[in-house]
Amino acid sequence: MTKEMIISSNGHETVVAILEDDLVAEIFVERERQRGVVGNVYKGRVSKVLPGMQSSFIDLGLERDGFLYVADVLASLDALDGGDDDDPAKGSGRDRDRDKPQPKIEDLLKEGQEILVQVVKEPLGTKGARLTSHVTMAGRFMVFMPTVDHIGISRKIDARDERSRLRGIVREFRDAHNFTGGVIIRTAAAGRPKEDIVADLEAFHKIWLEMRERNAASRAPAVVYREQSLVIKLLRDMLTEDYQAIRLDR
Repeated sequence: MTKEMIISSNGHETVVAILEDDLVAEIFVERERQRGVVGNVYKGRVSKVLPGMQSSFIDLGLERDGFLYVADVLASLDALDGGDDDDPAKGSGRDRDRDKPQPKIEDLLKEGQEILVQVVKEPLGTKGARLTSHVTMAGRFMVFMPTVDHIGISRKIDARDERSRLRGIVREFRDAHNFTGGVIIRTAAAGRPKEDIVADLEAFHKIWLEMRERNAASRAPAVVYREQSLVIKLLRDMLTEDYQAIRLDR
């Protein structure tokens, strides 16, 4: 089977067609005006704390404030700097937090406080965006979680030697670059050369450093990371050796 990716963009919308043996198999459309905010990371400001609902409103600079539940707040904002725990037997920071008594929202957040949050659900009607302070970013071979310190591997990768190899690549990179944050290694990483895995890690490391710089330099509310475009996500997730060509209209 031969595959091609055809990309057409006019500034208002982007259309991507996947051809298999010269026949259209899939079409993806992204309209700039309708591009959502899910995945975006903001430096927000707590506008209101609601002890009765154990939640808070966060000013993101959007039309409506976002909504953050207590379970989605980092127990300590110092967790953004990570630690050194990549033992799967110990679990992630979020897993350990679930074993502890749930803190109260009023003990974690105060009105006027600045906080780094990610949008997990689009605003709908009169409701603002649903937020979390547990940031995640998907790559081709792994998912980066800068606010925890844990290396996980897809259960579908069941070969012990391969799991050990992949874990070793991540540990080596973390040690060499003083790289904090956790990752979940995706099924697609199985059998891939070390260079491919390191490329994902280098991209995440660069993005996280840039985000931290923007966070430090910006006044809330401000965007510190925008979710990648349709084309970049498709190239990341779908591009394989099966593709003979990628064609652009410009």
